[in-house]
Amino acid sequence: MKRLILLIVVTIGLGLTSFSQTTSPISTAFLTPNPVEGKAELMFDEPVLENLTVVVKDLTGKVVAEFKTDMPGTECKKIDLNLESLRRGIYICQIIGSSGKTKTLRLQKT
Repeated sequence: MKRLILLIVVTIGLGLTSFSQTTSPISTAFLTPNPVEGKAELMFDEPVLENLTVVVKDLTGKVVAEFKTDMPGTECKKIDLNLESLRRGIYICQIIGSSGKTKTLRLQKT
């Protein structure tokens, strides 16, 4: 019985390790600076090799800005966002990859 429990614990630990190695570079995205005054950069810890769409929504869900990248096969670690036209407030920034992976960030405009 003790051997069976040990085997299950080891198997579960191996499964978690392999899962963490398959995360998308999109999951490492962050905005800088945040709060934003005019322009911001969307940064990635790892290069992104797919096309991205960045959608900025106000708190009612209305799309107020959209940015698309067209870089098949090109490594990207930074996207410049011009947010000067936005009013002061809190926004939702959704990053959508062509693979279907997404990440949502909070954006504050000052």
